[in-house]
Amino acid sequence: MIIDFHTHIFPGPLAKKALDLLTKSLREQEPDVDPNVPYTDGTVAGLSKSARVAGIDISVVMPIATSAKSSMTINSFAAQVDKMPGLRSFGSVHPDYAGALGELETIKQLGLCGIKLHPEYQNVLPDSPNTVAVIKRAAELGLWVLFHAGADIGLPPPVHGTPARFARLKSAAPDAKIILAHMGGFRMWKEAEQVFRGMDIFIETSFSLDIHPEEEEHFLGLIRQIGTDRVLFGTDSPWADQKAVLQTVQRFLSENGFTKIESEAILGGNAAKILGLG
Repeated sequence: MIIDFHTHIFPGPLAKKALDLLTKSLREQEPDVDPNVPYTDGTVAGLSKSARVAGIDISVVMPIATSAKSSMTINSFAAQVDKMPGLRSFGSVHPDYAGALGELETIKQLGLCGIKLHPEYQNVLPDSPNTVAVIKRAAELGLWVLFHAGADIGLPPPVHGTPARFARLKSAAPDAKIILAHMGGFRMWKEAEQVFRGMDIFIETSFSLDIHPEEEEHFLGLIRQIGTDRVLFGTDSPWADQKAVLQTVQRFLSENGFTKIESEAILGGNAAKILGLG
């Protein structure tokens, strides 16, 4: 089973507007970005078609509550997506929202297995008191937390989600089930290797190998350091092409001597356990 643990969609009426705004910001910050971006239209149908072409069995949607008031709407949509064929979804809260801890209870009741947080888009620090409180409560509820980690090419500096701050968060909330996207820190992989040694975290692969081949050494080092049982395949669709990314990661695993069991774990087995599928 192939599971893409990092994708994005938007409610139908909002998809085009959201993608247009995000793409505009991306091109302003990163003029050399792939001209084919975005690779889907941001809808359920668009993601489902992309996954089918790629040979991906399940796409996990990662919404982001960019404001306090958006949490409830986002989580209601996430609950609908979570029941659709070939799709699962996390929820999201904004750590600075006064009702964030209560919204975590709702997310649990909706049957979602985790939340997505994005320090850059949400303008929060991973080790701030509010974020730590959210993560501790999520841990108590058995919810996973996937963070965008490292820089975001659609936003200017400074970077909020640095490896050092995630390490402090994990120290403050040792029981938290944390997944760090982009191999622990986009464009901060050397620091990630140094900071996360021996730490109880999961990492996700998107935008860490497919567009930065010069980082293969860090990619390999992080997998070996974290362990193949704690690595999740992801693409960050629609910002990358699911089929191309899957082929790149499969080729990398094969060329670097990963066993069939290790490769299957990274490409879907580990994710299936998190999602309660095996």
